[in-house]
This record gives sequence, C-alpha cells and structure tokens, in this order.
Amino acid sequence: MSLTVSKKRRNILRNSILYDFQKDLLNKIEPSYLIAADTGTGKTIMSIYHYLKHSNGEPLLIVVPPQKKKEGGWDRDIEMVCKHHGIEIEYEQLSYGVLAKQWDKYKGWFVVFDEAHYIKNPTSQRGKAGMHLAKHSTNFLLLSATPNANGWIDTINYFIMFGFYKNKTQFLKKHAIYEDMYVGRPRPVKVVADFTDKDELKRKYNTFAIELSKDEALDLPPLVFEDIYFKPSKEYKTIEKDRVLEVDNELILYDSISKLQHGLRYYANQKDKLKYIEMLAESTTENIVIFYNYTDEKEELIKIMKKLKKRIYEVSGQHSEIPDKNDWNTLNNSVTIVQYRAGSAGIELQYANIVVFYSPTYSYQDYEQALGRCYRNGQNKKVTAYRFMTRDTIEMAIYGALNKKKDFNEQLFRKELGM
Repeated sequence: MSLTVSKKRRNILRNSILYDFQKDLLNKIEPSYLIAADTGTGKTIMSIYHYLKHSNGEPLLIVVPPQKKKEGGWDRDIEMVCKHHGIEIEYEQLSYGVLAKQWDKYKGWFVVFDEAHYIKNPTSQRGKAGMHLAKHSTNFLLLSATPNANGWIDTINYFIMFGFYKNKTQFLKKHAIYEDMYVGRPRPVKVVADFTDKDELKRKYNTFAIELSKDEALDLPPLVFEDIYFKPSKEYKTIEKDRVLEVDNELILYDSISKLQHGLRYYANQKDKLKYIEMLAESTTENIVIFYNYTDEKEELIKIMKKLKKRIYEVSGQHSEIPDKNDWNTLNNSVTIVQYRAGSAGIELQYANIVVFYSPTYSYQDYEQALGRCYRNGQNKKVTAYRFMTRDTIEMAIYGALNKKKDFNEQLFRKELGM
C-alpha cells in the first residue's frame, strides 16, 4: 500500500460518520469476521468503513436477499459515505438467488454477506457457493442479527468458512448427539438432538464473531408489547377434533401434518382479529406495519384499510412498495402490510411506530427481524408491538417457542396436539 493511500485511508477513518460504539466494534475485529449485531445497529455502514479500512483497491461485493437489493439501502449508504469523503467505491450487489450460479465471477473481491443466515446450510447449493466465494475473497464479512437462531446447527457453515472444520460431516462426527425420532414410519430416524463440547464451540466461535445488542448501542425510545387475546373459532375446534372442515360447500381434509398446521394457524380466529385491527387502525393516524402469513389474510386486511381510507403499502411475494425515505417525516395515516418471508429482512420501516403481528411465524429469525424493521436506529417514537394470540390454540405454543428464541417446528406441533 502506498503512503498516499495509507494517509487517505487514515483521514477517512478519522473523519468517519460512525457512532462511537460502531468505531469500537470495528477496532476489535479482524479483516474477515462475523458481525452478529441486532437489526438497526448499523451493520451496513460499519461494513462500508470496514471495507475502506482493510481493502487494497479490490472492488466490494455485497451479497443480499432479493428484497434488500430492491429496497436500495446499500446504495444509499454507500452514496452517503462517498459524498461525505469525496471518494468513489467500486461495488456490485449480488442476490442470494443467483449466488450459486455466479459466485465464481467475483474471485478476488472483498465480500460482505448481508443476512448471512441465507448461507447457513453447508450442504445447499447456496451454502456451498457462499463457502467457495469466501475462500476466494480477499476478506469477507458475515452480517446477521440472528446467526445462530436455532443453536449450533446454524453455525456449521461459519465454522467451515473460518477454517475450523472441513465439512458438515466432520463437525457432526465430533459434536453431534443423536436421538431417534418417529415420523409416521415403523423405523425411527436419527436426528441431531444436542451437541457435545459446547465450551469448545463457544471458544472457537468467539475467535471470529462479535455480538452487539441494541441495548448496548442505541439510545432508542421505549418498546412496548401488547398481547391481545382471542377465543378460538368454531372452525379451529372442528379442524382440531375432526381434521375436516366444510368451506363453501366443499369438505377440506386436513390429512397431513402440513395441511393440519396450515388449517389450525389460519383458522385460529380470523373474524375477531379483523375486527380488532379495524378498531385499532380507525383509532389512530400513526403509521402501522402489519405482519401476516397468508394471501387471504392480506386481502382481508387491504379491504379494511381501503374502507378506512388509509394509505396502503404492501411487501409480499407479488408486490413490493414502501414509502420513499424522503417522505417519512411527513407521512401519517399509512398501513404497510408485510408478508414475513418477503419483508422480515432487508427493508427499513422506521416511519411506523405501531407493529402488529397479525398471525405468528414459525421462525424466530423472521419474528426477530420483523420487529427490527421498525425498532432500529433512526426510530424516534415509542414503538408499540401488538401480538395477536388465540387462547387454547397452537398460536400460544408458537409464541411460547418464539419467546424462548426458538423456531416452532413439527416436533413441537406434534407435542402440542399429543400426536
């Protein structure tokens, strides 16, 4: 590195627009690292300065979920840094959807994996591509608010990428504890139940990962949870008892685990939830975000919000529209309806300070990140999060798992129904 480049780099870091807690974090980590920081603590801006600190002129590649690429947050933050310092950054964004096919075009780049849990599975095509790309990068960063949402099983590819294990087989051979699980077959299936040598795993993990919570980093306004309870619907009780339901003069059979899970979650109590959300929306001009699962839920929510003459935005698999950031300060009386899978990660929704979990997700990762879309750096109002829960239904069990920072899986579902 030339003396001129070195001096310019020092000036950039000295005059950065980072908060002190962000500077402290970057001073503690190596060129290749995993930043496990809460949503809203500024992982994007930290990554840009980390790249400026450690690159030697190679371009920057940011691997992102498709929704985050569309939203443009990386473009805005890179433009902001470049304008502040009068520099240019050569970079590209690559969607995880095409990572497996295109990773080898970016050998020798400095790579940031945003929402790195997208490559946590070391045997998937995406996970393998991420591992190869990291190996052929000059340096790489992994960013995720929930890198190990399901425990050590989620970290295997990270351990491989940082050189502690050759592959998943070696990791499991050393650490996995198996148990028998019956899944409707006469013979049990071996599944990973736990891990040995957890202290060793923690020690190794801490050599390449750093954690940062909102509480440590940000002076955010209060976050208040309001749990709203409903009684189970007649439809729910019928499905639970008979595994069948008549809908529009047609009998729907819930004769598989997946169908039964869908039926019980959807029919917990749509009628009373819709009444409550209408009352809530009618009583305020604050900006609201509603997280949902099913298309039928979205369509009913949109009908209500149109009737109330709300300004409606939607983030789903079919449509993606949120307010322009320049309009946030003057925006009010809006409702943004967000499907968990499409919008729990990768978008900024700080313009809203009322969050409604209309129906629960099974994924703790999606749940945590959904909340973090609104409650993040830049939020200046108290955030109230309403969780709709139907008593004596699987919704209570789902939230029980999420409160323990766990996914709600098939095993827990079977246990809940005594199957």
